Amino acid sequence: MATVNSTKAYVSKYPDLKFKKLGKTDLTTSICGFGCYRVDDAILEHHKALEFALDNGINLIDTSSNYASGGSEKLVGNVLRKLTTRNRNILDEIIIVTKGGYLQVDNLKYASEREEAGNPFPEVVKCSPDLWHCIHPEFLKVQIDNSLERLQLNKIDVYLLHNPEYFLTYSNLASLEEKRDEYYKRIKEAFLHLETEVKNGRISYYGISSNTFVETPEKNNFNSLEKVYEIASGISDDNHFAVIQFPLNLIEKGAVTNKNQQQGKKTLLDFTSEKNLATIVNRPLNAISNNRIVRLADFSLSEDRNRDEISDLISDLIKTEDELVEEFVNKIEIESVDKNNLIQCLSTGMILESNYDRFESPNQFKDMKGMYLIPRANFAINEIGKYFGQGKHIVNRLNNYALTVNIALDSVESDLARHWNEKNKILHNELDEYLDETERNLNLSQKSLMFINSLSEISSTLVGMRSLNYVKDVVDYIKVQSDRSLENYWGNK
Repeated sequence: MATVNSTKAYVSKYPDLKFKKLGKTDLTTSICGFGCYRVDDAILEHHKALEFALDNGINLIDTSSNYASGGSEKLVGNVLRKLTTRNRNILDEIIIVTKGGYLQVDNLKYASEREEAGNPFPEVVKCSPDLWHCIHPEFLKVQIDNSLERLQLNKIDVYLLHNPEYFLTYSNLASLEEKRDEYYKRIKEAFLHLETEVKNGRISYYGISSNTFVETPEKNNFNSLEKVYEIASGISDDNHFAVIQFPLNLIEKGAVTNKNQQQGKKTLLDFTSEKNLATIVNRPLNAISNNRIVRLADFSLSEDRNRDEISDLISDLIKTEDELVEEFVNKIEIESVDKNNLIQCLSTGMILESNYDRFESPNQFKDMKGMYLIPRANFAINEIGKYFGQGKHIVNRLNNYALTVNIALDSVESDLARHWNEKNKILHNELDEYLDETERNLNLSQKSLMFINSLSEISSTLVGMRSLNYVKDVVDYIKVQSDRSLENYWGNK
């Protein structure tokens, strides 16, 4: 487990980086933490990224029992075990944050089996067929058991209830007053259990990760930090409620601007500062605006083609796919359903032509490319090769098709990136008014982090660092983070 003295000593190893106190825990944390939302033990690159981060001054890791169905926690556990075998005294330097509350995939299957056997978890909120939620002590105990096993730890530094406001959104209770009364009763029961977990030595501190701490009190799912704090204080003056997590970015500024505490007199950050609560920011680079995700980052360009050239590439791709269907697929003797599926996999060109102006961002397209378009094209290539052999003519045709697909996809992605970067210039100019000459050379994601971490009330900001390049980008930024206040940007709080 992390200790006050060891995390403080950790700072001396990285004199170029910036660290802050993690609220009343007195632990010292890097101003950026390794966010594990999209990392998985099955992916080697994620292992390398986390290991590199821990070797280069990042000492806060944030994960959850439902990230990658437990694969995220397994990754953290395996990397920590690997580093400790190097005779490094690392476990008392690294702050481990994990969360519980979601029932999805394996958790949901287990809960469903218990329910069918007549022994359901109490107070489960059924949000949808694929998502349930629960913060009942019986469920939390099982979740902490599982998290400790996957993390290969005896104690978790910080344990957070993960978006408990799902109850407020999905409860069937008639009135908002009834919902809130029941909600805070459940929070109290969860806190009482977590205090027991502290006493039993399985966690050090606890708190809540909530997207609605930052909302206005009029919202049905508003989560009042003031009320939550009163509940913890009512349990004990020496309670271990110490950390909250919430979204904050250059677009979603509610934590700074919404006076939603103490009858509209204080913001969320005012209140955390007054009570010495640690604050961990999530989604610093993924803002939600008008129900769309806005990526606060600049994008690299892999191709340099104008729209007419890209249209020609897409037309060539459509022609190539039509030829493959005519010359090969139509001659394969398989069930019509399977043949139609194979033909659909040879429709990348048509998809690009029909949807070009609908792609919202380079990130959205990149995900679509990696999870949908490329796997479909690869499936078609493999199926044709399987039926027609590996003769030189077939191999050349299929290799040329793969090259045509990749060039077209990369060109579309680069074109989207170019347009996105042009839009970013407006935000860059706005931010540059507050920055010095060196800081103006940072990319947009680095500037975004700089403005968040300039707020004295923020303890650490989580960044998804799924690759070595992402980690290096964050570490390079931390080296230039100044102690100068940028709070004027956020307005009068």
